[in-house]
Amino acid sequence: MPSIYDYPRLYDVLFSDTCTAEIRFIVSAVQRYCGKHSGRKQAEAIFEPACGTGRLLWRLAKLGFNTAGLDLNPQAVAYCNARMKRHGLKESAFCGDMTDFTLADLQRKKPFDAAYNFVSSFLHLTDDTQANKHLRAVADVLKPDGIYILGLHLKPAGESFCSEESWSVRRGRLSLHSKLKTLSRDSRKNIETVEFRIDAATPKKRYSIIDRFPLRTYSAKQFYRLIESVNYFRIVETYSFDYDIERPVKVDDQTEDTLFVLRKKE
Repeated sequence: MPSIYDYPRLYDVLFSDTCTAEIRFIVSAVQRYCGKHSGRKQAEAIFEPACGTGRLLWRLAKLGFNTAGLDLNPQAVAYCNARMKRHGLKESAFCGDMTDFTLADLQRKKPFDAAYNFVSSFLHLTDDTQANKHLRAVADVLKPDGIYILGLHLKPAGESFCSEESWSVRRGRLSLHSKLKTLSRDSRKNIETVEFRIDAATPKKRYSIIDRFPLRTYSAKQFYRLIESVNYFRIVETYSFDYDIERPVKVDDQTEDTLFVLRKKE
């Protein structure tokens, strides 16, 4: 079965509409939360585990940040680096597992000021061991007061089994319609199997890509428990997916799309 991650151009287009808001939030968050005291320093180096096509990475590099990314999919990494090169930027994306990497793997000597991971990529880590290893690896490549902005979809209490979302985008002559739906759920293991379907159309061609994969589910309480148990980070603020730095939100058992600003523990 083909993977949606083997089609980096389509994936890039699908998540293009939120790029401006995401970049604005990242820049505002590093200005506000990097360093022990708000506003005391400007972040210079930013890392993205599970960077995919680098849709955010190259934009941050254009703003002057020293960037690096890591992704398991070689097609996505090649796409990211080709775009970096096209824009006259350093090719700074690397193939690797987001549970097992070091500064050396990212060809760096100095740690990063900040890291970020959006669109629930973290949920691909389907057990506590993988999640723990990932959080530790991220903490190890950050400065002592560095931050990690982690965006994920939480499972609200009482959510019904049939969850589904869809959206459509267009770029030039390419039109995409995507649908993400839950096929099954294992409440004991906190795992759901999802189907991601992309229907693509150009004036001369129509085709579909259907991918199925497991994702970890977290309630708000389960995620807070994870962060406390690994003891690498503390949660300093929470936001919604409206990416408004001036509007933090309070997380409760009905909260869904959430951005956690985590600060590395010293």
